[in-house]
Amino acid sequence: MATRRARHDPAQEFDREAPEYDRTAVASMPGYAELHRVLLEGIPFLATRSFRVLELGVGTGTLTELLLRQFPHARVTGVDLSRRMIDLAQRKLRPYRDRVELVAGDLGAFEGGPYDAVVSALAIHHLTDAAKWRLFRRIRGALVPGGYFGDADDHLPEDAVFDVRYAEVASRRRAARPGAGWDRPQEVWHEHERLDHPCTLDAETAALGRAEFLHVGVPWRFYGQAVVWAYR
Repeated sequence: MATRRARHDPAQEFDREAPEYDRTAVASMPGYAELHRVLLEGIPFLATRSFRVLELGVGTGTLTELLLRQFPHARVTGVDLSRRMIDLAQRKLRPYRDRVELVAGDLGAFEGGPYDAVVSALAIHHLTDAAKWRLFRRIRGALVPGGYFGDADDHLPEDAVFDVRYAEVASRRRAARPGAGWDRPQEVWHEHERLDHPCTLDAETAALGRAEFLHVGVPWRFYGQAVVWAYR
């Protein structure tokens, strides 16, 4: 009699990765800091303004901390599937605790709004394409008119030939910089893990258009990663 394969629990996987996430993220993604910087540059509000932000996939709070520091009057609601990630984020965000609320749950199960901005870094690629497209429609509905959605994430190249080339470049960079800490750059850039469902940039921007975002653009791209700006 055939045995049923155990169902994988993404929350447990993210809980397991949480203690080393900050170190491995920086080590494996040479564009990590730039990706976060460009994502925040898309926010169309002055630092003196008070506004509400929803962050999907808050992780250990890296993007949250940057946002709260850059916009001292912003208030953030952060959602993440992993309670252990949230625990780490709460420690990191203790100086901003009066302006941030962290909630455990699925990315698409957020409540509240309307929000002036919705941001996400390195999280939405964990969803299937169908779930992504539903999420984009829900995000648009949660934004005020003129609101901003910024997504910084892993993407597949439109042409599979470039996936191979990106992996070759990553391998050469690692060999040229022994001790740089890029433990497994292909994992992040090109060899996607079993939890991942990255799409192409063309597919994402088209889906955002179908979700009726008025303005969609790609201000930054670094091999398999990109930042997408979308405005309602």
